[in-house]
Amino acid sequence: MSWNDGSSAGVFTGTNSSMFAIHGELDGEKVGEFQEREQFIGLFVGKEEFLLPIASVREIIMLPPITYVPNSSEFVDGVINLRGTILPAVNMRKVLDIPRGEKTVNSRIVIGRHEGITFGMIVDGITYVVALLPTEIEHQMMPGKGSGAEFISSMSKQGPKICGILDLARVLKHVAGTLESEDLDEV
Repeated sequence: MSWNDGSSAGVFTGTNSSMFAIHGELDGEKVGEFQEREQFIGLFVGKEEFLLPIASVREIIMLPPITYVPNSSEFVDGVINLRGTILPAVNMRKVLDIPRGEKTVNSRIVIGRHEGITFGMIVDGITYVVALLPTEIEHQMMPGKGSGAEFISSMSKQGPKICGILDLARVLKHVAGTLESEDLDEV
């Protein structure tokens, strides 16, 4: 670094060796092509971790009181009041055929929205938000019916970690009682 001695103001004529110099990607060098990533939120249902597209998540709330509704779907534990709006509370353990567990301080309700339908999903915990490249998402249906596999439309693969990506359309159809085996091929 050097200073111009011709002025008392001291004009900087520094080089990249300055402690204030910007290196790497910040100095405008083109490092590579921009690749759009899709964001997901990680959640636990039982001891299993799943991903949910963050675009379909409106908010995540602490577990409020749930009001039982007689004759509702077997997957709906009841309804919640979200700032004056009554929403169904879908128990994701029941949907995914995971054994019943106790609610904990980590339990949350993920408020989801799909095609104009807003509902709450009871989960056992939230893990993190992750942005995946298209190459880190493999679109394939999982084999099996009645095991929860039919609700996974894609798999994420980040290094050795693999997580199922939940398909809200399939979850909603199942909860509404309209998910037939032939519908799985169309969704």
